[in-house]
This record gives sequence, C-alpha cells and structure tokens, in this order.
Amino acid sequence: MPEAVVVFTGIVVFARMLDVGLRHRPGALRALWRDPSLLARSLLSALVVVPLAALALVAALPIPPEAALGLVVLAAAPGAPLTTRRAEAAGADLGYVSALQLTLAGLAVIHAPLVVAAFDLGVDARGPTVEQERIAVQVATVTFLPAALGWLIADRAPGAIRRRAELLSRVSRLLFVAFLAAAPLSLVFVPDLRATLAIGWAGAAAVTLLAAAALASGHLLGGPGAARRSGLAIATVARNLGLALYLAETSPALAPAIPTILAFALIAMLLALPCSRRMRRRAEA
Repeated sequence: MPEAVVVFTGIVVFARMLDVGLRHRPGALRALWRDPSLLARSLLSALVVVPLAALALVAALPIPPEAALGLVVLAAAPGAPLTTRRAEAAGADLGYVSALQLTLAGLAVIHAPLVVAAFDLGVDARGPTVEQERIAVQVATVTFLPAALGWLIADRAPGAIRRRAELLSRVSRLLFVAFLAAAPLSLVFVPDLRATLAIGWAGAAAVTLLAAAALASGHLLGGPGAARRSGLAIATVARNLGLALYLAETSPALAPAIPTILAFALIAMLLALPCSRRMRRRAEA
C-alpha cells in the first residue's frame, strides 16, 4: 500500500474521530453510564454480537480467506464517525448515540486486538497471525486519542478554543468528503482495483448476513423505545470503515481484507437505508 494513502487515511480517521468528540452532547455520556442495563445491551450488540456473527460466518461458510479476514477486521472496528448523522436519519436518540460513539471509541483500543486474537485462535488456518499490540497502538492513535481530545475541548475548553476546534471539525468533514470521493475515482481510473473488489458470491453473502445480523441485534437489544432501538441498530451496523481500512493498510497481514471492507460499505448502506426510513416512521409515531 502506498505510504501517501496510509498517511491520508490515518489523518482522515483522526480528524473524523476528533469531530465525534467535539459533537458530543454535554451530559449524554454520564446519562448512558448511569443506565447499566442500556449500557450493557449496547456494548453487547456492538462489541460481542457482531464479532460472534463474523466468526460464525467464517466457520460455517466456504468463503475465501481474504473475505474471512475482512469480516473480522470489520467486527474489530466499531464506532463509525458518521453514526450520529445516520442515526439522525433513522429518528434515533442522538444524545444516546453520541455517548455510545465515545464509549466505543475508548473500548476499541482493547476490543480490536481481542477480536483479531480470537480469530487467530479460533480459525487460525484461515488467515495470518497479526500483532495485537500493534493494532492496539494504531487504534489508540487514530480513534481513542482524537475522540477523547474532542470531548475534552467540547466539555472543558474556553469558548475561543472551542471555536477553533469547530474550524478543525469543518476541515475534518472536507477531508472525509475527499476520502469518499477518492474511492469511486480510484475504481474508475485503476482497473486492477476493480478486479480486486470481486469477493465472490460466498463473500458477498457473508457480508450481507453480517450487516443484517448487526441491524437485527441493535433492534432487538435497544429496548422498548423506538428511538433507542433505531440508534443501537445504526450504531451496531455502522462499523468504522476508515479505521478498518487504516488497520488493513498499515499491516501486511490484514491487507487482503480491503476488498471485503469496501464491499461491506456498499452492502450495509443499501440494507440500512430502507431500515432507517422504516425506523424513523416508527420513532415519529
């Protein structure tokens, strides 16, 4: 992977997670942590159900090793930066979703290497061994640290610093737009890349089942309120694709996972869009 691509991806993920922290709603994090039942169900859905579903699909389906690796990298990358925007479209409780985002960003430092280690132990014949310590450092650098910094600025910093931070937030959104635009342009101008995205019917089926399992898990574990159910469904299916790509780009052992990660981005969006509309109507009702 070219060094410039790796560096740009890392910058984009860092900037977007900083924006997540800056956009956190005051008091929402404490409110989530003071509700042990909701917190436990939320973490179970985003951090436990998705990895277990990925491992089950890898063990049960005849998918290629690189597709299996992609499922595991996706399962190891919770807390997408765009979760709040997607949750808003689904009529979700935005305070709850933003608090869950920050919580997932912090836990990802421990969660990501544990998921990869479980993959190595459980189905080690399907993929290469990966350094868990390196993954923990990478996740801390591009997700936990910027999210924590943004939260501290939003919660404690004087107004002048917050205004400068908001400028950084706008810059991060522009960087992310450039990042999103680079993907289709690469598909147009790099024929070899188009060929690598063919993950096969078994791989596509596994990606679809993983996205469906994530949506169903969030809906079932979100509780009685429609706004919470839709929020957890979106937060569970919205894996941190930037982080997943960064991990794959910076580790040769994970590089074969990139086509599956990109395929999940498309398939999960196609599944989530009609679900979001339906969940919004229920939340409004």
